[in-house]
Parts: sequence; C-alpha cells; structure tokens
Amino acid sequence: MLKFKKDISKFFDYFDLDPEARAEKFQETLHETVRFSEKIKDRIMNGSEEEREELQAFLDELQEKIETEKNKLYEKIGISEKDLQAYLKDKNNFSEEEWQAMENMKDYITETTFPETKKPRKIKTGSKKAKWIQS
Repeated sequence: MLKFKKDISKFFDYFDLDPEARAEKFQETLHETVRFSEKIKDRIMNGSEEEREELQAFLDELQEKIETEKNKLYEKIGISEKDLQAYLKDKNNFSEEEWQAMENMKDYITETTFPETKKPRKIKTGSKKAKWIQS
C-alpha cells in the first residue's frame, strides 16, 4: 500500500506546480494516472481480501482528498462544477487540435477503464410463417 501512497502523492504535487510547468507535465501526468488506475484495478481483481480492504480504505481517503482539491480549484477559478462541465462539452471553446486531443484521451480512458465486453448475439429465428406445416 505504501507504493500506492507514494504514487498518489506525485499526482497531488502536480497541482502545486506553476501553470507553465503544469501544462508541460499534463500529458505525462494523465498517462501516469491511467497506469495507476490499471494497477488499482489489477489489485482489486487479483488481490487477497485483506489487500482489497486496505485498498478500499486507501481509495476512500483518496476520494476525500480529490473532493477537497476539486472544491479548492472551483473556488479559486470562481466557477461551479456544472458550469465547467458545460464549458468542456462545447467544442467552440477549443481549437480543433485541442478538441481532438481531449476526445482521444477520453476514448483512451474509456477503453482502458471500461473495456468493451462482447454482448451475446441474439439467435435470429425465421419468421413464424416459414415454420408452418402446410396441408
């Protein structure tokens, strides 16, 4: 669990960087975040019951920290979460390159976090008329 705590402290250090340094490290930090979530997912799937309980306690603590940081950020920039979400969903607020980069990252996160599971195919049955016995 110590490794997880060490990894997560790096993510919070990111928010202490000045805006220019933060912009430079954004992509790297985002990729590290995805890798970190994959480690957590693996531990949940393959860890012992004790490890899962430890991990759950860690994730609960992490959730509180994230909420605190998120609220500080919203207060600092003077915008609500709802307003920020509306801004981020509007393609007109971004250059084509920025929008495409965000879409690619969103797809990557979705694919790695929620891998697509194949749905069972429905067996097509012929029309009922075809099965009639003709006399």
